Amino acid sequence: MRHHSFRSEEYAGVQQETGSAIGKIQNEDELFFKLRKHFDYNVCPFYVPDRNTALALALSSMTRPSDLYLCSHTSYVAGRGYAAIKNIAGIRPLGIQSEFGKITPAAISGSLESARAKDRERCRVVSISQPTEYGMIYSPKEISDICRCAHENEMQVVMDGSRIFFAAAKILKAFREQTMDARVDATTFGGEKNGAPEGEAVLIFRKDAAEKFRENCKKNNTDTSGASAFSSGINRLLTERLWRYNAIHANEMAKKLAEEISGIPGIKLFCKVETNKVLAEVSPEIFQKLKDNYSLKSFRCPDQTVRFVTNYKTSESEIEELTGILRSPEQTDQDANIYSS
Repeated sequence: MRHHSFRSEEYAGVQQETGSAIGKIQNEDELFFKLRKHFDYNVCPFYVPDRNTALALALSSMTRPSDLYLCSHTSYVAGRGYAAIKNIAGIRPLGIQSEFGKITPAAISGSLESARAKDRERCRVVSISQPTEYGMIYSPKEISDICRCAHENEMQVVMDGSRIFFAAAKILKAFREQTMDARVDATTFGGEKNGAPEGEAVLIFRKDAAEKFRENCKKNNTDTSGASAFSSGINRLLTERLWRYNAIHANEMAKKLAEEISGIPGIKLFCKVETNKVLAEVSPEIFQKLKDNYSLKSFRCPDQTVRFVTNYKTSESEIEELTGILRSPEQTDQDANIYSS
């Protein structure tokens, strides 16, 4: 049996505390009030059923078909999320070289300089993830610098905030400081990766973009049937600060996991651990053990680099089980014959 323990946050499922809140909110108004309290009372919040749709609609609210959006070449919107973005918005990514998923104003300017004149005119949005797919965090100043560069070049900034809880718990900065105060134009805000029911909120900080977002929702017949369950669950996360407890636990488990596996022969950490992700380069022998016992994602970096993701349910016993498997001696062909006889 292959374990899914460290594959992605969603495999932890809906947390009991957020699941038990389902039905206590009959509409989105209470959730939207709560979100405005965390961000700004003038923000325009929307509910959408999933991360892909949220990102696609957010990007489409600030672009026109055939436009380009700048992003890290390893980001979700340049990979698995692109199909939905292309289908809904009709735009495509212009990948920027990044360091563990983090892009810089210099990289943005360099990409614009190297783009042909007509391509530069079509670059209307910069997309960033907080934290990145590697688990690395942008500081509020770094986000502000990116936004300043984008705005100076007549572009807007959309943040993938599906994991923003983990960044906020690590750097102790409010959601608003990482978004609106840094001059981000729109952000997604999801709770599914932190124990809430499936769904995402999208927060638009520009009224013209909010109107276009609303129109695009109608045009694409966006399904809002899950709004009540999502609203109740994420409201519970925010009201009782359950999000912080969950995110701190996930981050601490990732740190512990990194400490445990870093001393195992055949494993080398690929980058430092800042949130709930551990990336490691592994030997063929270790890779085979993982392949036999776990369902993990190979990542977009050197061959046999794997990504471990911790969540609010990750336990020390799961980490011990994993490290026990990785430390176990290789089974030889002779051993296999003995065990099968």
